[in-house]
Formats: sequence, C-alpha cells, structure tokens
Amino acid sequence: MACTDRGGLAPDDPAFDISDAADVEALLRAEDHHFWHRARNHFILKKLRSLGAAPGARLLELGCGAGCVAAELSRAGYDITGVEGHRALLEVARRRAPRANFLCRDLRSGVPDLEREAFDVVALFDVIEHLDEPRKALASALRPLRKGGLLVGTVPALMALWSPIDEHAGHKIRYSERTLREVLSGLDGATVVEISSFFRSLVPMMWAQRRMIGRRGDAKASVQNLSVPPWPLNAALFALVSLEHALAPLLDRRAIAGASLWFALKRQ
Repeated sequence: MACTDRGGLAPDDPAFDISDAADVEALLRAEDHHFWHRARNHFILKKLRSLGAAPGARLLELGCGAGCVAAELSRAGYDITGVEGHRALLEVARRRAPRANFLCRDLRSGVPDLEREAFDVVALFDVIEHLDEPRKALASALRPLRKGGLLVGTVPALMALWSPIDEHAGHKIRYSERTLREVLSGLDGATVVEISSFFRSLVPMMWAQRRMIGRRGDAKASVQNLSVPPWPLNAALFALVSLEHALAPLLDRRAIAGASLWFALKRQ
C-alpha cells in the first residue's frame, strides 16, 4: 500500500535526527541480518500468539521506523498499519512490507485520525525509552484500541548496561521491571497483563562490551554496536537466544533479569 506522508516531522525539527548516514546504513543492515533484531522479531511473534493475538489481527505499530518489525509481522499474516515521523524511513518500510499500510505522522501530536479505528493490538517496540513523558504516549496509544485489545511493547533494560550507545541512541532510561511497572500502572482504562525479561543470555557480554566502550569514550560506539557479527558467531548467538526464549517460563520463575523487557496491557 502507499505511504501516506502528511503530517510528518519537518526536516528542521530537532526530533528529525537521522542525519548520520553511517548510523542509518548500519541500522538498516543490522535490521536485516543481525541476530538481535531477528531474535527480537521471533520473540514478539511468539508473545503475540501466546496472548491470543493471532495472525489476521489488526495491529498498529507506533514509531515503526524503517519497518523491521512491521515487515516480519506482515509476512506472518498480521494486518499492519505503521506510523512514523521520518519519511525516508517509511519509504524503506514500504519496500520491506508492501502489503502493510504506513502513515507519516508526528507522534508528539498523537494520531487523531486513527482514534476511531478498532485495532486489536497497538505496539511500541523500543519507543518509550526515548520519551520524556512515556505515560502520555501510552495513554494516547490506548485510544485506537478496541475494548479488550492489547497494548504491547519492548524497552531496553538494566541501567547497569547504560553506556554512550544509549546516549547516542537518544535513550532517556534503561528500565527495570519496577520502573516500567510504575509507568504502566495507573493508566486509565487499562490493566497490566505481563512484564517479562528477555535477552537474559546477552547480559554478561553486553556488560563487558559497554564497560570497554565507556572507558574508551569511543565516538563510533553506536555504529560498532550495530555491526553484524561474522556468520558463525551471528548464527551461534541467534541459536543461544532462541534457546533462552524456549526456556522463558523457567527463567521467568527465577526472576533472572534480561537486557530487554516486554510489556502487555489490556484495554478495559
């Protein structure tokens, strides 16, 4: 479908910050090939199905970027609408997911033209950690949901992993289960269904990597972090994380923290 681009970010807007071509190129390559992105997509699919949001459900992704997750969900059979403020990223998303619908909107103004839509799922994948007022964004995201629909998302976790990579990415925080629950609790018309960790197996490696980057003060840390590992290592890490996801029920009972958190709320 066509990319509807009225209402996106103006090029001189301070939030229009995709000017670093090396970063964008590295991100797009990582989204296609890096084990982290592939494993996150598989995790999201598994979680949606476990919550009863089967393929065919109408899913609105806010802050969809270049369509990494949207394309995966579209291929799996979900009816996808993606919203993003950057026109250039949306053109990539449209190529990746030609059956999806994409809208260019400044999310700071909400999506009033979608508020009467009855979406089964509204998603914010690695979005709210960039926001000064995440609860306001979550409250706005509830409005396009049908009654009984799901608001889901992912966020980076563990402030112990904070590094120049987070600063370069524009993160305000890496959440803990407690701080995330504080943001999610008290949203009018919604109840928290679950908060769960993932990417637990990556925490030791990420901690060591980020301590090294912190000591060097490396200005190229963000691009280096997005570099796709050599094939054998990339495949091995994907297999490791896939095994972790299969063992998630056991790990959840042991309250082992991960490098990311998943959340789901239900609209009353």
